[in-house]
Amino acid sequence: MKIKYKQILTPTEIIIVCYILLTAIYVLVFFRHIESAPQRLAYRGIFLLITALLAWLTIKSNNKVVKYIRYIFPVLLIVFWYPETSYLNDCIFNNLDRYFADADQFLFGCQPSLLFSKVFDQRFFSELMAFGYFSFYLTIAFTVIYFYVKFDRRIYEKISFIVLFSFFAYYLIFILLPVEGPQFYFPCNKIPEGFLFYKMLAIVQFYGEKRTGAFPSSHIGISLIFLFIFFKYNRRIFLILLPIFVILALSTVYIKAHYIIDVIAGFVTAPLFYYLAYKVFDKMWPISYSLLDVNFSNKK
Repeated sequence: MKIKYKQILTPTEIIIVCYILLTAIYVLVFFRHIESAPQRLAYRGIFLLITALLAWLTIKSNNKVVKYIRYIFPVLLIVFWYPETSYLNDCIFNNLDRYFADADQFLFGCQPSLLFSKVFDQRFFSELMAFGYFSFYLTIAFTVIYFYVKFDRRIYEKISFIVLFSFFAYYLIFILLPVEGPQFYFPCNKIPEGFLFYKMLAIVQFYGEKRTGAFPSSHIGISLIFLFIFFKYNRRIFLILLPIFVILALSTVYIKAHYIIDVIAGFVTAPLFYYLAYKVFDKMWPISYSLLDVNFSNKK
């Protein structure tokens, strides 16, 4: 008996489908409370169709360009899913920022997110903090390209699955717990001007930042997961990213994106999400293949 296996959906695509369906149910339940709810559902239908189409085209043609688009498409959707949580996060609870600001006040006797930039108001320091925060986006792009080019498909699938699983876990928390962060909660939310990265960060925040996603800090959580990944696969890159991560951790408070309680939660949740994603992937990888073609040959 000769058995030929072909892959229908990758584990990454399966987790995307799960997120789409789960949030679609949420939109349907709170349909009257969600802004542009029909469009939210339409987007999900379109993304499901694109995912299925790319999988089908890859099986039929095995074209390298189509295959690359298929593997990069799920990661690109991150830029859509994050700001969309701002449309979904006020259905169960009202804004919770005052509780998190009070927690910082209780723990530190002040508002660190406001005091940090007042004490360190030099332009070069502001630029360093802007670079640290902006490095998050550069690290995502670098990680995706690095593992796609350097490793086999199973390793790339595992890394992309771990990253997206963790992102989706954070996004679900953002939807359930509406915390905007100090930059929106406090009226005096300006930071000292810097140079190039300060301007680049201002553009990213203007077009991509929404009133959502403060708790836990996904910048901390996902960046820490990147460190876990590179510690396992490339210690040299890990050592390069480690000091950048320290700067990023400071920058999340400096630019007023997060309360310190958000940062602490990012440190706590990162190893948990990493472990869960790792285990779930190992369970899903064997069953993400479907038996499509079975040929029998009898020897005489």
